[in-house]
Amino acid sequence: MDSIDTKILQMLRRNSRESFATIGKKVELSAPAVGKRVKQLEEKGIILGYSLKLNHEKLGVATKAYINLRIHQSSTLRTAYNQVIHQEEVQRCDRITGQDSLCILGYFKNNQDLITFIERISQYGVPTTSIILEG
Repeated sequence: MDSIDTKILQMLRRNSRESFATIGKKVELSAPAVGKRVKQLEEKGIILGYSLKLNHEKLGVATKAYINLRIHQSSTLRTAYNQVIHQEEVQRCDRITGQDSLCILGYFKNNQDLITFIERISQYGVPTTSIILEG
């Protein structure tokens, strides 16, 4: 990977749908040359995929929250993780170090949906919730 690849990755990070022609103008390569480099970055496993950025408010999401979950002794971390990660509201679920075992990012239609979710996952441990105000 060289400095051109780094510039290509920076541009794709900002907009993964940026055209190869536009990227090529910035890095002084042809569109096919940029496409070849992107394909190589994918084949090397540096680019794992592309994502979609949504306007959650327009989709009816009013509450976003981080929920750290401290797993009960009787629950296994793997079981809790496998159950939580598949919940519709969960955007991300990471196993973390420290006293808490899971850090969950959830998007909810309203605060009542957040409460319902917290009650549902409380069977696995003790949740600590932080509602996202901006971001």
